[in-house]
This record gives sequence, structure tokens and C-alpha cells, in this order.
Amino acid sequence: SLTAHDIRRIIDRSRERLGLRALDLVQFHWWDYDIPGLLDAARYLDALRREGRIRHLAVTNFDTAHLKALLDDGLPIVSHQLQYSLLDRRAAGAMSALCRAHGVRMLAFGAVAGGFLSDQWLGADEPSEPLENRSLSKYKLIIDEFGGWDRFQDMLAVLDAVATRHQVGIGAVAIRWVLNQPGVAGVI
Repeated sequence: SLTAHDIRRIIDRSRERLGLRALDLVQFHWWDYDIPGLLDAARYLDALRREGRIRHLAVTNFDTAHLKALLDDGLPIVSHQLQYSLLDRRAAGAMSALCRAHGVRMLAFGAVAGGFLSDQWLGADEPSEPLENRSLSKYKLIIDEFGGWDRFQDMLAVLDAVATRHQVGIGAVAIRWVLNQPGVAGVI
């Protein structure tokens, strides 16, 4: 379990390495909710924020229940980095509503699904394993969960029609869609 001393040491090491009095944003992630100490660690980070070592606190890849617990504890979370795309809409609904209710801005990654949401894949044969890199393998699993390669190709065709109308690429349409979702502040 992380102690206040451990967290202070980690934050101070980052500040020193970057030559900064304060880190602008610390994105907090907790790998396993079964491991105790999440709320304590977040509180330690907030203490460092109040000391001026951190300017803003954020979270990464939290589920709705655990983010709500942090917010209910009064922790000033400003943003949440999470996966959000046309293929993966888990951030819509309860997460989006919670973030909006508390002024937490969502920073979306995976908006182009590792490059799958692009002109390059329109009409392409389904790739077989092993894929070129871990990112493609991850997003191919998301395509499978979305409904498979044929359904994905249908989506790409619709995106291509929109893209052609606006004289942009499929990726730009996919990113714009994410940016238009309630509570999304940016796409990474």
C-alpha cells in the first residue's frame, strides 16, 4: 500500500526532474480496486495540491463508482482520461452524467481506435493475428465486441460518406464525434 511518504517522494521526484515548483496536472490511476488504499492515496495527492506541489488532480480509467467515491469525499478532480470512441461508448451514460454534474472534464483517448477509424481500413480485409502492435490488437478486440468486422466496415462506409461531404478523412469525423459528446473537453 502506498504511504503519504511514498506519494510525496514520487511527486517530488517528478517536480525535480522537470524543474518545476508544482506539477500542473497529476493523473491518478488505481490498477486494482480490490487493493485497499485508493481513497487514502487520493487524499495524499490532494494534500500535496493544497501545499502547492500539484496544481490540479485528475484521474485515469476510473469506473463510475470509484470516481463517485472520490468526488463524494470532496476531492477536486478536474478531468478524467478515459477511452471513448464511436466503437467504445462506455463513457456515455452514467460516467458522462457524473462528470458533468461535478465539472469533471473528460479527456478521451482511442478516438480513432489505434488508427482503425481511418480511410486506410475502409474496404480492407479483416486483419489476422498477430497484428503489428499491441494497440492494434487491443482495438481489434473492441471492433469484435462492437459487432465484428462486417459491422465495422458498415460504420466506416457511413463515416466515409460524411467525411467526403466535408472534405476530410474518416479519422477527423471520428474525432469530431467524440469532441461533440457531452462533457468531453479534448481528444488525446
